[in-house]
Amino acid sequence: MPGLMKKNLDAPDETMSYPDGSRAQMLALGESFVARSTLLPGWSWDTQVRRYGGGPSCPMTHREYVVSGRIRYVFDDGSEAEAQPGDHLLIPPGHRGAVIGGEPCVLLDW
Repeated sequence: MPGLMKKNLDAPDETMSYPDGSRAQMLALGESFVARSTLLPGWSWDTQVRRYGGGPSCPMTHREYVVSGRIRYVFDDGSEAEAQPGDHLLIPPGHRGAVIGGEPCVLLDW
């Protein structure tokens, strides 16, 4: 059995910065991955990510935990869902997210 592996999100392997100052800090341990996203008020997939996504909505599946703030997801079928601190989500492909309110939204994603 391999030994313990440990990293800290305050010293990420990679940081992705969005034009509005929001960011995602990412770590990899073997085949495991985790990201901490700090999305500022006003952040939305449409304005900050769409140009990189290559399509009308996010093509990825996300497993998220909301640490703070609030976020709304709109799905390709027109349905919507909102998440708040303490919520754990399994988000299928075909969604667009947007921060709700005046507080940054901090998410853990794996």
